[in-house]
Amino acid sequence: MKTIQAVARYFPESCGGIHIHLSEIMPVLQAMGVESKVAASGDEPKEDFYTYKGVEVYRYPVFPTPKPEPNHGASLHGGFEHFARWLKEQKADIYHQHQWTPKCGLPHLRLAKELGMGTAVSVRLPQPICQRQTLMLNGEEACDGKIDPVRCGYCCGVSQNLPASVVKSLSYLPVGVSQAAAGVMRRLEKAPGAIEKTANALLKPMAIPGFAAARWQGLQEMAKYADRIVVMSEWVGEALTINGIPREKLFLLRHGIAESFADAYKQTVLQPKKPGEPLKVGFLGRWDRTKGIHIIVEAVKSLPSDVPIELIIHGVASNDEYREQVLSRIGDDPRIRVAKQLKREELGAALSGFDVLTVPSQWLETGPVVVLEGHAYRVPVVGSKLGGIAEKVKHGVDGLLVSASDVKAWADAFTQLALNPDFLYKLRQGIQPVRTISMEAADSLTLYQSILAERSASAAYNVDASWQLQLL
Repeated sequence: MKTIQAVARYFPESCGGIHIHLSEIMPVLQAMGVESKVAASGDEPKEDFYTYKGVEVYRYPVFPTPKPEPNHGASLHGGFEHFARWLKEQKADIYHQHQWTPKCGLPHLRLAKELGMGTAVSVRLPQPICQRQTLMLNGEEACDGKIDPVRCGYCCGVSQNLPASVVKSLSYLPVGVSQAAAGVMRRLEKAPGAIEKTANALLKPMAIPGFAAARWQGLQEMAKYADRIVVMSEWVGEALTINGIPREKLFLLRHGIAESFADAYKQTVLQPKKPGEPLKVGFLGRWDRTKGIHIIVEAVKSLPSDVPIELIIHGVASNDEYREQVLSRIGDDPRIRVAKQLKREELGAALSGFDVLTVPSQWLETGPVVVLEGHAYRVPVVGSKLGGIAEKVKHGVDGLLVSASDVKAWADAFTQLALNPDFLYKLRQGIQPVRTISMEAADSLTLYQSILAERSASAAYNVDASWQLQLL
């Protein structure tokens, strides 16, 4: 079986969790008889071909940089003809797209479908559904994901003084008008406060409702051209179905982790923590507000000095401004240590040194894989009671679930674990063996086979129907 795995960028440039996970699962799929090639966009005005860790990579040019909205790439980007020519030459069985952006979006999926390939799209982020890209209604509570230009408009800053009927009518503006309004807002981001405020008040109603409507339309187009839409969490499936995506199009494919991580479960010896020893609380993730580092920092700083605790932050470079704000807030607090950014091979050693792993995300994660990695080392997870985290952590069994932005709730959870080592030990005992990447790959193979079988059955039906018509 030959597959194309499509992403918006790829190694050796700086990449995120989507690309890391893809690089880990492809060799496992290869051992199962699934050949993979990677198609990824590049910022250079020419094509590039190379091999990365045994996998052929094609980098198609995207120039000039396309407008960020609509985020699924409603129109062809510059250089698309290079991608089209390459894809036609591949004769692949399956085209699996892992992102939904202007650089890797609707036109790419549609072409694969037109070429007769089996098609799958993985929804790995809230971005294809949510204009805020977090699925947090008004930035405060989990949203059901229903795309409504009026509600989405108000959520994203359109004045509540503007009547709903007017906001709805503005959602029918051509996308080009919305793009123009958004472009002006971006150019005025550093303008004097009064100018920016006035511009936003006038231009947001012209941009946001139209983009929300385009998001909904993008999902319908995704369902039209994808044989399967792959979700990693149940909440993503619910958010898609509430927007009219047929359930039969969905395939739940939960993450797995590399066997090298999963094997740590058998090798980890459980030892009770001695009373009075500092509770070592770890964080692994990006320096970004959506990841919630500021929340756990505030929680630790709010604790009285007699609560024995140490917070260790291994952040990944992302938002320098946010990082500086958090560092300023930490100050010289001896209970909080900002450690180095870890390499992939260093994660195991770091996890084995934690008593607790925190995942304080302020948005609905579709994974996250880090929960599985923590559990592989028998480390309980204290995570936000949101999205994929809430689906992976069993409250009071292998970790604790906390209201995402409630600093006091986080502080209370840390206090409970720091002062009650028996409870901490109980949570460690409650952690079960984790799902492996081999299990995920086996399910991926089932996904691909089901797509091909369905297409084969459809082709056979069409041939049979054609013969019957000729006989009549």
